[in-house]
Amino acid sequence: MGIGGSGMSSIAKYLKQKGHDVEGYDQRISYITNLLESDGVKTCQNLDNFKYQEDVLYVISSAINLDDTFLANYSENENVISRPKFLELLSEEVEILGITGTHGKTSTTALVSHIFHFNNKNASFIYGGVSGFGNLGGHFGEKTQPLILETDEAFNTFKNINIKDLIVTNIDNDHIDFYESYENLIDAFNHVIKNVKGVKVLNYDDENLRLINDKDIISYSRTQTSDYKINLPNSFEYEGKSYEVSTKLIGDHYLSNIVAAIAICNVYGISPEDSIKAISEFGGVKRRMEYIGTYNNTKFYDDYGHHPTEMKATISALKSITKGKLYVIFQPHRYTRTRDNFEAFQNSLNVADAPIVTDIYSAGEEPIPGVSSKNFSNSKIKYIKSIRSVPIFIKSNIKPGDNVLTLGAGDITLLGPQILKYLND
Repeated sequence: MGIGGSGMSSIAKYLKQKGHDVEGYDQRISYITNLLESDGVKTCQNLDNFKYQEDVLYVISSAINLDDTFLANYSENENVISRPKFLELLSEEVEILGITGTHGKTSTTALVSHIFHFNNKNASFIYGGVSGFGNLGGHFGEKTQPLILETDEAFNTFKNINIKDLIVTNIDNDHIDFYESYENLIDAFNHVIKNVKGVKVLNYDDENLRLINDKDIISYSRTQTSDYKINLPNSFEYEGKSYEVSTKLIGDHYLSNIVAAIAICNVYGISPEDSIKAISEFGGVKRRMEYIGTYNNTKFYDDYGHHPTEMKATISALKSITKGKLYVIFQPHRYTRTRDNFEAFQNSLNVADAPIVTDIYSAGEEPIPGVSSKNFSNSKIKYIKSIRSVPIFIKSNIKPGDNVLTLGAGDITLLGPQILKYLND
């Protein structure tokens, strides 16, 4: 239920490969549902013909309101469970190698999965994204290998997952509408880290993670004394030896995630040298600084960033390789997030040469009085109410050598291809 979501679709593919009969509902046909169909998972957009069955396991996305479905009277039954509950039950059956953090967890999970498979370790994996090769982030591998799992902090999904080894990329101020305070979010991370049975790979550039005093910690950092010392732009030191990294990924933050992946893979017997070979072949995850096309020497990129910290990292990375102007088209995601991070969003957007903001993508939230994208409008940031008007503005302003980035977690991802089509037509 909600099978088109990034986390749900990966679970569906994993279960299909495991040999189960899998089908799912989502409100619309999408790129994700098309990928699922090609993998043999039946999807539908209407629930009218469904009736509750005791021999079916129903896994429910947080985006689904069961009261509006045929399961309204069965929500307490054992075979009707949430995505977090499913992952909790799964973690009791398999060994979990977890990757968590406010930023970077999807890309890092995909990278660790890629390193394992490149080195002929057929590990299972579940992460909420699509690889640059068009593959959903779900795979059922050999039972002797771990399940590499993106362990998500949203809605405290990761709270009860039984984790053997864990990467934590960072802890930042997000999902406060659920946690109610930053301190509660930090406590949730600390609870998960404390319950890890094996190794914890922690980013010591994060002040909250540096404070954790526990056994079996492997640290990595650009700024602090750590087991893996990162040296920008493309190298790190480990046990007195220096290693150079070649990657297609753009941005300093990716080197940090790469070193975290190398560290955890080393624990599983994959040497840094063998990991580095794999990394050079990794094309990234869709919607993470994804190149989508060029028009008249202007390149277009798309990124999922919807929190000020990750936005600033992405914008800064792209600006560093832009010869002309960098245009950033940002669609805020959720009224609560826009309200709670308004000034930080402004600061991140100001890194771009020509920032543009469209109306807020609600993600199911009710509007909050006084919270509007209009508030971003100033001498530098341009507010364009309708996404449909953006292609005309871009066409009138871009020059060869410029770069254009669409940014946000909503349907802004559809805009880049639409602009390119408009320009080419």
